Amino acid sequence: MKKRVERLRGMYDLLPETHWKQRWLADRLHQLLTQAGYAAVDTPILEQGDLFQTSFGQELWQNLYAFRLHQRDLCLRPEYTASICRLYLDHCQQQPLPLRFQYAGPIFRYEAPGRYRYRQHTQVGVELLGGQAAAADAEILFLACDILNELHIPNFRLELGHIGVASGFIQRLQLDDHAARLLLSLMEQISRSDEGEQAARARLEALYPLDAQGSGGAEAQEAHARNILSLLSGISISFGDEAARAEIVERFLWKAGRAEQRRQILYALEFLRALHSLSGPPPAVFDQIRELLDRYKLEAAPLVELEQLVQAVKECGVQDEQIALNLALGRGVSYYTGMVFEIHARDEDGFDAQLCGGGRYDRLVRAVGGARDVNACGFAFGLERLLSLIPESALPRAASLQALVIPVSEQDIPYALNVARKMRTMRVYTEVDVTGRGVSAGLRLAAKRQMTLALIVGEDERRAGTITVRQLNTGRSGVVSFDDPGQLFDDPGQSIDMKEYYL
Repeated sequence: MKKRVERLRGMYDLLPETHWKQRWLADRLHQLLTQAGYAAVDTPILEQGDLFQTSFGQELWQNLYAFRLHQRDLCLRPEYTASICRLYLDHCQQQPLPLRFQYAGPIFRYEAPGRYRYRQHTQVGVELLGGQAAAADAEILFLACDILNELHIPNFRLELGHIGVASGFIQRLQLDDHAARLLLSLMEQISRSDEGEQAARARLEALYPLDAQGSGGAEAQEAHARNILSLLSGISISFGDEAARAEIVERFLWKAGRAEQRRQILYALEFLRALHSLSGPPPAVFDQIRELLDRYKLEAAPLVELEQLVQAVKECGVQDEQIALNLALGRGVSYYTGMVFEIHARDEDGFDAQLCGGGRYDRLVRAVGGARDVNACGFAFGLERLLSLIPESALPRAASLQALVIPVSEQDIPYALNVARKMRTMRVYTEVDVTGRGVSAGLRLAAKRQMTLALIVGEDERRAGTITVRQLNTGRSGVVSFDDPGQLFDDPGQSIDMKEYYL
């Protein structure tokens, strides 16, 4: 017996009721975003792999569905932002800024599956290109919070940060590009938990082990070179040629440089821990963070931006206790340049779910091939998680079949199909019985499917241009004209007003 082919782990099937709800939610979000001026666009699910290198880098590339086909490096779309930037460069560079785009579609990431976390899931979001940074940031934050209120999810938690504080500190350390990018990409892991910080530290220490001592400065490097050359000159060992001797010196200096990088990286980790420890609600946390920035002699401009954003979202009805400032928030991708945020909520079982995330990425357009930087910001909702938090009372009733047309014989099928088409034009959900088992079996099928009406058609109905209607919940029946099935029956005791079944 052939082994059954099973669904891939981390993927999911959409059954009718859930499919209906997700479609309704996507349409509702589309309506709300359209009203805010965001035009709907879409991009291919499959893109060139280089497009996402800037977003995810080497560390996270293993989590993407990337592959090589016909000598081309390809990738299933892991997020929309880079694709929207490519769309802008391909089609919209001549249009005046700002431009507002909305999108909805599947994305793919090979991550550990969990509750409402799938390897394929649906993102619905916006990108705002152009505009003054503070105003645009306030707009998208306000919009994200307003949508949650519209969907009857008011008890959410907004986690708000600014990548500029950590990136400014890291740039000042003069780390190599790899170390700097790695630290920023691990910020999310560091800010999540003690275990996350320990994992990030272990990762960094594995890359920068304690295997040498020294300084990475230019003068120190020259001094190390002179010392090692002097030492080698006094050793009676043949190195073959001067190139071999130079290689030994270079390796030593490389190790010494890595030792300095390690020291600076551990210093940066201490700063990120201190930054994360000050997470909390405004306004008190602002004073504490300002003291930390003064201590490290860092600019307070990002903090001023966040104070303005907090005031903006409070206008949307968000309370101080719903806001948590977290300047160690990293979001897991490397293109952010300013404000970043996440929105979380707890479901009825107390499970914490991230519903939304986004931020500012002013250098991504250039990174994917643009000639200049473009101010840009955006956010995305996870549709599956969002749906799990909407109260059942706020969801619409799923559409259900209301009528079954039952042909008496095989010769009556064409007329039955015409009757079904007529009912559908009147917006009555109608299905045709194709079992061929006769009227009694058809009536039992309609009752089992909890339909309201059985429309029986046979030779007599075909000739007369009528439909025999049976109301299954009351047992009443009668005959109506094919041309006017909404008419009332002549006998008031037997009449059925078909209009009550119209949608």
